[in-house]
Amino acid sequence: MHEVHFRYATARTLLAPFFSRATPGIPADPAAREAALQAPLRVLWDRSERGGVNVYEAAQEVRGLADAVAAGAVGASRVPDDLWELAARSGPGGEPSALQEIAAYVDTWQASIDQKLAAAEPTVWELSQRFPKLTGMLDLYFGQDGIALEDEDLSDEDGIGLYVATWHPLGACSWRFSPVVAECAEALALFQDDTTLRRFFADELGLGSGSHTSWSAWLTLISEVLTTHLRQEHGPCSWTSGREGHSPC
Repeated sequence: MHEVHFRYATARTLLAPFFSRATPGIPADPAAREAALQAPLRVLWDRSERGGVNVYEAAQEVRGLADAVAAGAVGASRVPDDLWELAARSGPGGEPSALQEIAAYVDTWQASIDQKLAAAEPTVWELSQRFPKLTGMLDLYFGQDGIALEDEDLSDEDGIGLYVATWHPLGACSWRFSPVVAECAEALALFQDDTTLRRFFADELGLGSGSHTSWSAWLTLISEVLTTHLRQEHGPCSWTSGREGHSPC
C-alpha cells in the first residue's frame, strides 16, 4: 500500500481542508465544498506553474476514489487508508456521486483564473506550501528542539553548517540546497519586510530564526551559506545534452 499512498498525493492536497477531525469531513453542500477547495486549488495551480502536478491530476485521482467507494469493501485496497476513511466519515459528502461532482468542478476551475487570483486572499496554509524545503530545515534545525540549538555556543552560520554537514557526505548538495536558496529569495520577495516575515514564519508557522531579530538578514544568511558551499565544494552545475558525455551537478 506504500505506492498507493503516494499515487493519491494530489487528491490528498486537494482534500486537505476536510482531513481535520474538527470538521465533519467533505460537505454534502456543493457551495460549502467549493468554498473550502479554493485554497488547495490555488496551491495545485501554483505547483503546475512551477512544472509540477496540476488540478486535472487531482480530479482524476478523486474519480479513482469515487470508483473505489462505489465498489464497496473490495475497493478499499485500491486507495490509501486515509482517503478511504475520509470518504467513510463524510456521509453524503463522501458518496461516489459527491466525489464525482468534486472532480467535475476541479476540471472547470481554471476558467477565468486571473480574476480568481486577483480576488483571492491566500491562507497561511496555502502560502506555507511554497516553502517546503525552507520550513523543513527551519523546523528540524532551528525549531523548539532544533538540532542547531543543542549547542548554545554555535553561531548562526555554524548552525546552518550543521544542515550542510548532513547532506554533503551524501553528495546531494546541488540537488538539496538550490531549492532552499530559491525559497529564501521567494520569501524575501513575497513578504518584503521584517515585520511580515516574522509574523508569517515565527508567529504563524512557529519556526525559529537562530539568534537573529531580523528575518531578512536570517534568510539572506541561509542563502549565502548554502550558495558559498556550492561554489566552493561543487562548482558550476553541468548537464548532458543527450549526446556523448555526462558531467553531473
